[in-house]
Amino acid sequence: MRKKDLPLMLQMMLFTSGLICFTLLVTGLLIGYNQAAETKKALADKASLSASHFARMPIVVEALKKGEAEERLRSISAEIREENDLQYIVLMDMEGIRLMHPVAERIGEHFVGGDVDAVLEGKRYTSEAVGTLGPSMRAFEPVYNQEGTQIGAISVGISTKVINQAVWDSLKITILGTVLSLGLGLTGSYFLARRLKKTLFDLEPQEIAYMMEEREAMLDSVSEGVIAINADHQIIIANPSSEFMLERAGYHGDIIGEKIIDVWPELSLEVLLNGEKAVYDKPVRFGNVEMITNSVSFKVDKNDVGALVTFRDRNELDAIMKKLSGVESYAHTLRMQTHEFMNKLHIIGAMVYTESYEELAEYVDSLSQIYQRETGIISAHIDDVAIAGYLLTKLERLEQLQIDIEIQGENKWPSLSDPTAVDRWITIIGNSLENAVDAMVGQKEKKITLVFDVFDEELFYEIRDNGAGFDIGELPSILEKGYSTKGLNRGYGMTIMINAIKAGNGTYHIQSEIGAGMCLQIKMPYKRNDKEGNNSK
Repeated sequence: MRKKDLPLMLQMMLFTSGLICFTLLVTGLLIGYNQAAETKKALADKASLSASHFARMPIVVEALKKGEAEERLRSISAEIREENDLQYIVLMDMEGIRLMHPVAERIGEHFVGGDVDAVLEGKRYTSEAVGTLGPSMRAFEPVYNQEGTQIGAISVGISTKVINQAVWDSLKITILGTVLSLGLGLTGSYFLARRLKKTLFDLEPQEIAYMMEEREAMLDSVSEGVIAINADHQIIIANPSSEFMLERAGYHGDIIGEKIIDVWPELSLEVLLNGEKAVYDKPVRFGNVEMITNSVSFKVDKNDVGALVTFRDRNELDAIMKKLSGVESYAHTLRMQTHEFMNKLHIIGAMVYTESYEELAEYVDSLSQIYQRETGIISAHIDDVAIAGYLLTKLERLEQLQIDIEIQGENKWPSLSDPTAVDRWITIIGNSLENAVDAMVGQKEKKITLVFDVFDEELFYEIRDNGAGFDIGELPSILEKGYSTKGLNRGYGMTIMINAIKAGNGTYHIQSEIGAGMCLQIKMPYKRNDKEGNNSK
């Protein structure tokens, strides 16, 4: 079972919010790191500045000379320490002994931290270490007398807690900005996803893909040619049937993206040029093939954006009409037979009612003789029930048209096992008889000879008529689909018959002469149905 995808709206929100979170996280980390470094640097500069300021005070120099810090110096130191949130200000001599310290008990003790040696050598610097008041950032500044000789040092410290608090205060703004940006990004992604979903008619991507697959499958399954044309008269959609028909009519190449006038110049699209909504069943030639076209415009937001054209070979449509006409003729024959049968039943019923039993016996005997004669002739040459029944129906119609029918043959047609072969033979026999009838129109004497035979596992069929005939040199034109000397919309019976012969791997031979009728001979291999009948003389 295919795993169901997340809804498009949720996918977009997850993707955009994830991207925004990642971007803001990286940006926030970089900004936070920079701000922390800048904050630490500012506090270090603040401590260094305070230490430098103290080192230059005359009162500090006097205290180092005397070896002790006066109360006034300690007061100044306490004020500066509180105003600048410093942890300590320590004054020490060249031995590292404290002369001034926030905690009075620690005055006279050695400076703690292990980072004091460099300042006693005249260097100024900052460092981080743990002293008696805890971890701190320290600024060291040497103190010189008027002669320029170092007599001591100043150390100013800022507690690490103070530094961390200052860093955190600076990061709060960055964090707040990141959260606000993330909220705005999520809100924007939500509205963007909603707008995109609305643009896609509330369809999910997998639904759109499935609809596209359905559309392609439907276009591929349509036997008619289908092409879609945009407002610029470019072909944007073409199903395989359209490409096949256009290629068969003489156009070779990919038609997608081409102008319709370059592919099919004869097709004038009134639905695009004249604003018509639809044009149905319009005959348009393409090369040497006549197509029946239907054109329909389509709109988006009440604006014409293109047209859809469906088309089919007119010869194929006429052939279908020919088959439908044959079915109608067959149905008409059945209605005639039914009507005739009812008349005969009425006659029999009247004779029974009047008790004319002798006349009834003679009438039934005459009907039996006629039936036996007709069915007997057919059953003597054909075993297959379907073909025999169809031929009986056709012969009854031909007798009504006063056409003399003669059936010949030495070997009996067997019952066929392939229903498709039966259908082919019915098509061949029916169309050949119709062509023979058409050829004898207007003649007083009309005669058709049928030959059914079997030679070397092939069924042989021959039909001869005494119609008008034709010049054998015209045979290629006669075999061309749609050609007829009898008017428009004719000339498909011969084509249908020849196609059926080729479909059954058969062969045919035609002889004709003007005024001497026509003879058609057909051979076709077959599969015998041994259960229903066999080949017999």
